[in-house]
Amino acid sequence: MPLSDPSTRYGWPPAVAGFDMPSPTHAGGDDAEPTMLALLNGRPDHFWMEAFASEVDDFKSQHRLRDMRLDTRGVVVCGTVSQLRSLTTELRNFVHRVSRISLQRRVMERLTLGGVSGATAAENTAARHDVDLVAHMPAIAAILEEVSRSTGMRFATLARVSDTRWTACAVYDTIDFGLRAGEDLALETTICNEIREHGHTVVFNHASTHPRFANHPTPALYGFEAYISVPIYMADGRFFGTLCAVDPQPRELDQATVQILERFARAIGLELDRAELLSVQDDDDLDDASPATAV
Repeated sequence: MPLSDPSTRYGWPPAVAGFDMPSPTHAGGDDAEPTMLALLNGRPDHFWMEAFASEVDDFKSQHRLRDMRLDTRGVVVCGTVSQLRSLTTELRNFVHRVSRISLQRRVMERLTLGGVSGATAAENTAARHDVDLVAHMPAIAAILEEVSRSTGMRFATLARVSDTRWTACAVYDTIDFGLRAGEDLALETTICNEIREHGHTVVFNHASTHPRFANHPTPALYGFEAYISVPIYMADGRFFGTLCAVDPQPRELDQATVQILERFARAIGLELDRAELLSVQDDDDLDDASPATAV
Protein backbone atom coordinates (compact mmCIF):
# COMPACT_ATOMS: atom_id res chain seq x y z
CA MET A 1 0.00 0.00 0.00
CA PRO A 2 2.72 2.67 -0.87
CA LEU A 3 2.86 6.38 -1.42
CA SER A 4 5.53 7.20 -3.95
CA ASP A 5 4.28 10.56 -5.21
CA PRO A 6 4.57 13.40 -2.68
CA SER A 7 1.93 15.39 -4.54
CA THR A 8 -0.88 12.92 -3.79
CA ARG A 9 -3.92 14.12 -1.91
CA TYR A 10 -3.14 12.47 1.41
CA GLY A 11 0.23 13.22 2.95
CA TRP A 12 1.61 10.49 5.19
CA PRO A 13 0.68 10.96 8.84
CA PRO A 14 3.47 11.28 11.41
CA ALA A 15 5.50 8.32 12.65
CA VAL A 16 8.07 8.09 15.45
CA ALA A 17 11.51 9.10 14.16
CA GLY A 18 13.33 8.51 17.46
CA PHE A 19 13.27 8.99 21.22
CA ASP A 20 14.89 11.50 23.55
CA MET A 21 14.94 10.89 27.30
CA PRO A 22 16.56 13.83 29.14
CA SER A 23 17.98 13.27 32.60
CA PRO A 24 15.89 14.59 35.51
CA THR A 25 18.42 17.35 36.17
CA HIS A 26 18.30 18.45 32.52
CA ALA A 27 14.50 18.43 32.64
CA GLY A 28 14.32 20.81 35.56
CA GLY A 29 16.03 19.69 38.76
CA ASP A 30 16.89 16.65 40.81
CA ASP A 31 13.28 16.16 41.86
CA ALA A 32 11.84 16.44 38.35
CA GLU A 33 10.08 13.36 37.01
CA PRO A 34 11.80 11.87 33.94
CA THR A 35 10.31 12.90 30.62
CA MET A 36 10.62 11.05 27.33
CA LEU A 37 10.05 12.72 23.97
CA ALA A 38 8.92 10.64 21.00
CA LEU A 39 10.15 12.69 18.05
CA LEU A 40 7.71 12.76 15.13
CA ASN A 41 8.86 12.88 11.51
CA GLY A 42 6.03 15.18 10.42
CA ARG A 43 3.69 17.85 11.66
CA PRO A 44 0.34 16.47 12.85
CA ASP A 45 -2.74 17.86 11.13
CA HIS A 46 -6.03 18.49 12.93
CA PHE A 47 -7.29 14.97 12.13
CA TRP A 48 -4.23 13.52 13.85
CA MET A 49 -4.55 15.80 16.87
CA GLU A 50 -8.23 14.89 17.25
CA ALA A 51 -7.38 11.18 17.05
CA PHE A 52 -4.58 11.65 19.59
CA ALA A 53 -6.98 13.37 21.98
CA SER A 54 -9.48 10.51 21.66
CA GLU A 55 -6.86 7.82 22.42
CA VAL A 56 -4.38 9.36 24.85
CA ASP A 57 -6.34 8.92 28.10
CA ASP A 58 -6.69 5.17 27.60
CA PHE A 59 -2.96 4.87 26.87
CA LYS A 60 -2.04 6.91 29.95
CA SER A 61 -4.32 4.83 32.13
CA GLN A 62 -3.11 1.51 30.72
CA HIS A 63 0.55 2.36 31.38
CA ARG A 64 -0.03 4.42 34.55
CA LEU A 65 1.69 7.50 33.17
CA ARG A 66 1.62 10.83 34.94
CA ASP A 67 1.23 12.86 31.77
CA MET A 68 1.25 12.54 28.00
CA ARG A 69 0.82 15.43 25.59
CA LEU A 70 1.81 16.88 22.23
CA ASP A 71 4.34 19.65 21.80
CA THR A 72 5.99 21.19 18.75
CA ARG A 73 8.53 18.34 18.46
CA GLY A 74 6.46 15.27 19.19
CA VAL A 75 4.77 13.33 21.99
CA VAL A 76 5.90 14.12 25.55
CA VAL A 77 5.51 11.30 28.09
CA CYS A 78 6.11 11.63 31.85
CA GLY A 79 6.65 8.69 34.17
CA THR A 80 9.30 6.71 35.97
CA VAL A 81 12.59 5.82 34.27
CA SER A 82 11.67 2.12 34.19
CA GLN A 83 8.27 2.93 32.66
CA LEU A 84 9.75 5.10 29.95
CA ARG A 85 12.54 2.70 29.01
CA SER A 86 10.07 -0.14 28.55
CA LEU A 87 7.55 1.95 26.66
CA THR A 88 9.21 2.69 23.32
CA THR A 89 7.60 -0.14 21.33
CA GLU A 90 4.16 0.50 22.79
CA LEU A 91 4.48 4.22 22.15
CA ARG A 92 5.53 3.65 18.56
CA ASN A 93 2.49 1.40 18.07
CA PHE A 94 0.28 4.03 19.71
CA VAL A 95 1.45 6.66 17.21
CA HIS A 96 0.73 4.28 14.33
CA ARG A 97 -2.75 3.63 15.72
CA VAL A 98 -3.45 7.36 16.00
CA SER A 99 -2.23 7.77 12.42
CA ARG A 100 -4.59 5.04 11.17
CA ILE A 101 -7.52 6.67 12.97
CA SER A 102 -6.63 10.07 11.54
CA LEU A 103 -6.50 8.64 8.02
CA GLN A 104 -9.92 7.06 8.49
CA ARG A 105 -11.29 10.42 9.62
CA ARG A 106 -9.86 12.06 6.52
CA VAL A 107 -11.51 9.44 4.32
CA MET A 108 -14.87 9.83 6.08
CA GLU A 109 -14.78 13.60 5.68
CA ARG A 110 -14.00 13.24 2.00
CA LEU A 111 -16.92 10.84 1.52
CA THR A 112 -19.26 13.04 3.56
CA LEU A 113 -18.39 16.11 1.51
CA GLY A 114 -18.22 14.19 -1.73
CA GLY A 115 -21.72 15.20 -2.81
CA VAL A 116 -20.43 18.54 -4.08
CA SER A 117 -18.49 16.76 -6.83
CA GLY A 118 -20.29 14.89 -9.58
CA ALA A 119 -17.27 12.66 -10.16
CA THR A 120 -17.02 11.80 -6.47
CA ALA A 121 -20.75 11.06 -6.26
CA ALA A 122 -20.44 8.73 -9.25
CA GLU A 123 -17.46 6.99 -7.63
CA ASN A 124 -19.40 6.58 -4.37
CA THR A 125 -22.30 5.02 -6.28
CA ALA A 126 -19.95 2.67 -8.14
CA ALA A 127 -18.25 1.62 -4.90
CA ARG A 128 -21.58 0.88 -3.19
CA HIS A 129 -22.67 -1.12 -6.24
CA ASP A 130 -19.53 -3.26 -6.18
CA VAL A 131 -19.70 -3.85 -2.41
CA ASP A 132 -23.32 -4.98 -2.82
CA LEU A 133 -22.35 -7.14 -5.80
CA VAL A 134 -19.70 -8.97 -3.77
CA ALA A 135 -22.09 -9.33 -0.81
CA HIS A 136 -24.33 -11.45 -3.07
CA MET A 137 -21.47 -13.75 -4.10
CA PRO A 138 -21.51 -16.57 -1.49
CA ALA A 139 -18.23 -18.08 -2.69
CA ILE A 140 -16.21 -15.03 -1.62
CA ALA A 141 -16.44 -15.74 2.12
CA ALA A 142 -15.17 -19.28 1.58
CA ILE A 143 -12.34 -18.04 -0.65
CA LEU A 144 -11.15 -15.51 1.94
CA GLU A 145 -11.22 -18.14 4.67
CA GLU A 146 -9.18 -20.48 2.47
CA VAL A 147 -6.74 -17.66 1.67
CA SER A 148 -6.23 -17.19 5.40
CA ARG A 149 -5.75 -20.91 5.97
CA SER A 150 -3.36 -21.35 3.03
CA THR A 151 -1.15 -18.40 3.91
CA GLY A 152 -1.39 -18.51 7.70
CA MET A 153 -2.34 -14.83 7.55
CA ARG A 154 -5.20 -13.88 9.81
CA PHE A 155 -6.64 -10.99 7.83
CA ALA A 156 -7.80 -11.33 4.23
CA THR A 157 -9.85 -8.99 2.09
CA LEU A 158 -11.22 -8.49 -1.38
CA ALA A 159 -10.64 -4.82 -2.17
CA ARG A 160 -12.08 -2.62 -4.88
CA VAL A 161 -9.33 -0.25 -6.04
CA SER A 162 -9.94 2.68 -8.37
CA ASP A 163 -7.74 5.65 -9.19
CA THR A 164 -9.33 7.59 -6.32
CA ARG A 165 -10.48 5.05 -3.76
CA TRP A 166 -9.69 1.81 -1.88
CA THR A 167 -12.78 0.02 -0.52
CA ALA A 168 -13.06 -3.32 1.29
CA CYS A 169 -15.76 -5.40 -0.43
CA ALA A 170 -15.40 -8.47 1.81
CA VAL A 171 -13.30 -9.20 4.88
CA TYR A 172 -12.08 -12.24 6.84
CA ASP A 173 -10.58 -11.01 10.11
CA THR A 174 -9.43 -13.01 13.15
CA ILE A 175 -6.99 -10.39 14.51
CA ASP A 176 -9.41 -7.47 14.99
CA PHE A 177 -7.75 -5.41 12.26
CA GLY A 178 -10.77 -3.15 12.48
CA LEU A 179 -11.83 -2.93 8.84
CA ARG A 180 -15.28 -3.99 7.68
CA ALA A 181 -16.87 -4.49 4.27
CA GLY A 182 -17.81 -1.15 2.76
CA GLU A 183 -15.11 0.78 4.62
CA ASP A 184 -12.22 2.62 3.00
CA LEU A 185 -8.51 3.07 3.52
CA ALA A 186 -6.73 6.14 2.20
CA LEU A 187 -5.79 4.96 -1.28
CA GLU A 188 -2.38 6.60 -1.31
CA THR A 189 -1.31 4.65 1.79
CA THR A 190 -1.99 1.27 0.19
CA ILE A 191 0.35 -1.05 -1.66
CA CYS A 192 -2.72 -1.94 -3.72
CA ASN A 193 -2.47 1.51 -5.28
CA GLU A 194 0.90 0.55 -6.77
CA ILE A 195 -0.50 -2.80 -7.91
CA ARG A 196 -3.24 -0.90 -9.74
CA GLU A 197 -0.46 0.87 -11.66
CA HIS A 198 1.91 -2.03 -12.40
CA GLY A 199 -0.48 -5.01 -12.33
CA HIS A 200 1.79 -7.51 -10.56
CA THR A 201 1.51 -9.59 -7.39
CA VAL A 202 3.35 -8.15 -4.38
CA VAL A 203 4.46 -10.50 -1.59
CA PHE A 204 6.86 -10.35 1.33
CA ASN A 205 7.20 -12.61 4.35
CA HIS A 206 8.91 -10.33 6.86
CA ALA A 207 8.72 -6.59 6.27
CA SER A 208 11.26 -5.68 8.97
CA THR A 209 14.03 -7.64 7.24
CA HIS A 210 12.98 -7.06 3.63
CA PRO A 211 15.42 -4.98 1.53
CA ARG A 212 12.61 -2.80 0.18
CA PHE A 213 9.84 -2.91 2.75
CA ALA A 214 11.93 -2.60 5.93
CA ASN A 215 11.88 1.18 5.44
CA HIS A 216 8.51 1.36 3.74
CA PRO A 217 5.93 3.33 5.74
CA THR A 218 2.91 1.16 4.96
CA PRO A 219 3.73 -2.02 6.96
CA ALA A 220 4.54 0.13 10.00
CA LEU A 221 1.42 2.26 9.59
CA TYR A 222 -0.94 -0.72 9.39
CA GLY A 223 1.05 -2.98 11.70
CA PHE A 224 1.84 -6.00 9.53
CA GLU A 225 4.97 -8.03 8.77
CA ALA A 226 3.67 -10.51 6.19
CA TYR A 227 1.78 -9.41 3.08
CA ILE A 228 0.48 -10.67 -0.22
CA SER A 229 -1.75 -8.87 -2.71
CA VAL A 230 -2.83 -10.20 -6.09
CA PRO A 231 -4.49 -8.11 -8.82
CA ILE A 232 -8.03 -9.00 -9.93
CA TYR A 233 -9.09 -8.34 -13.52
CA MET A 234 -12.46 -8.54 -15.22
CA ALA A 235 -12.86 -10.48 -18.48
CA ASP A 236 -12.54 -7.31 -20.56
CA GLY A 237 -9.18 -6.50 -18.94
CA ARG A 238 -10.45 -3.88 -16.51
CA PHE A 239 -8.65 -3.80 -13.17
CA PHE A 240 -11.14 -4.38 -10.35
CA GLY A 241 -8.96 -4.51 -7.28
CA THR A 242 -6.93 -6.97 -5.24
CA LEU A 243 -7.10 -10.15 -3.21
CA CYS A 244 -5.01 -9.29 -0.18
CA ALA A 245 -3.83 -10.95 3.05
CA VAL A 246 -1.71 -9.59 5.91
CA ASP A 247 -0.50 -10.67 9.33
CA PRO A 248 1.32 -8.90 12.18
CA GLN A 249 3.73 -11.85 12.40
CA PRO A 250 6.21 -13.03 9.73
CA ARG A 251 5.09 -15.89 7.50
CA GLU A 252 6.78 -18.18 4.97
CA LEU A 253 4.92 -18.09 1.66
CA ASP A 254 6.29 -20.32 -1.08
CA GLN A 255 5.64 -20.01 -4.80
CA ALA A 256 2.98 -22.72 -4.69
CA THR A 257 0.95 -20.68 -2.19
CA VAL A 258 1.33 -17.54 -4.29
CA GLN A 259 0.01 -19.46 -7.30
CA ILE A 260 -3.00 -20.62 -5.27
CA LEU A 261 -3.92 -17.01 -4.54
CA GLU A 262 -3.40 -16.01 -8.16
CA ARG A 263 -5.85 -18.76 -9.19
CA PHE A 264 -8.32 -17.49 -6.60
CA ALA A 265 -7.96 -13.96 -8.02
CA ARG A 266 -8.72 -15.22 -11.54
CA ALA A 267 -11.75 -17.12 -10.23
CA ILE A 268 -13.00 -14.01 -8.44
CA GLY A 269 -12.67 -12.03 -11.67
CA LEU A 270 -14.86 -14.59 -13.46
CA GLU A 271 -17.42 -14.56 -10.64
CA LEU A 272 -17.54 -10.76 -10.72
CA ASP A 273 -18.29 -10.88 -14.44
CA ARG A 274 -21.12 -13.38 -13.89
CA ALA A 275 -22.54 -11.37 -10.98
CA GLU A 276 -22.39 -8.15 -13.02
CA LEU A 277 -24.18 -9.80 -15.92
CA LEU A 278 -26.92 -11.11 -13.61
CA SER A 279 -27.24 -7.68 -12.04
CA VAL A 280 -27.77 -6.07 -15.44
CA GLN A 281 -30.32 -8.74 -16.40
CA ASP A 282 -32.21 -8.20 -13.14
CA ASP A 283 -32.33 -4.46 -13.80
CA ASP A 284 -33.66 -5.10 -17.31
CA ASP A 285 -36.32 -7.47 -15.94
CA LEU A 286 -37.43 -4.82 -13.45
CA ASP A 287 -37.68 -2.26 -16.24
CA ASP A 288 -39.74 -4.66 -18.35
CA ALA A 289 -42.04 -5.38 -15.40
CA SER A 290 -42.71 -1.70 -14.70
CA PRO A 291 -46.16 -0.54 -15.85
CA ALA A 292 -46.12 1.72 -18.88
CA THR A 293 -46.81 5.35 -18.19
CA ALA A 294 -49.47 6.86 -20.41
CA VAL A 295 -48.63 10.16 -22.05
